[in-house]
Amino acid sequence: MNLDTVRKTFTDWAPFYNPTHGWTLPKRRAARLALELRPGDRVLDLACGTGLNFPHLRELVGERGGVTGVDLTPAMLDIARKVIETRGWKNVELQEADAANLPFPDASFDKVIVSFALTIIPEPVKALEEIWRVLVPGGRFVALEMRAGIHSLPAWLQPLPHICAVDMRHDTLHEMRSVFGTVEVKNYWFGMIFVAVATKK
Repeated sequence: MNLDTVRKTFTDWAPFYNPTHGWTLPKRRAARLALELRPGDRVLDLACGTGLNFPHLRELVGERGGVTGVDLTPAMLDIARKVIETRGWKNVELQEADAANLPFPDASFDKVIVSFALTIIPEPVKALEEIWRVLVPGGRFVALEMRAGIHSLPAWLQPLPHICAVDMRHDTLHEMRSVFGTVEVKNYWFGMIFVAVATKK
């Protein structure tokens, strides 16, 4: 996959994303809690899409904290922006950017989360290096992902990788370990879905 393919895929999906993906991609809450957010934290939601994580992230960081959502696709961000405006959130901001080239200074965030996106990002290792760069020392990174290999998924989820620009050849855990070193993993659904946690040391 390349950036244009991913952008086009999710531009087409944007009007239908929340009703089709909001309930089919589980364990989002478990991943958000694994961040161990505290009031005042600055959290980056990378590949944030329509902002499905925003309400809970904002609740966890409180008014003194900040949530930044980054996504490649303007159509997805447009939906997230409408939610932010409708709810009057002052501490949630959006940025259109490639995950492999983030427009933030070093050590900009206390925590970073990625939900079902490292297998979509065309250059996942570069994206992980960027995550490491923008985290503060001791900062925490959480990835919620499907296990590599389409045949590990239940039948009702197997169409999703093909229609959502997912490249199931990526070994997300190996890629995370190559950048962060130690990675803690909690498996769900008999190992088909996992939450991986790493710390910038």
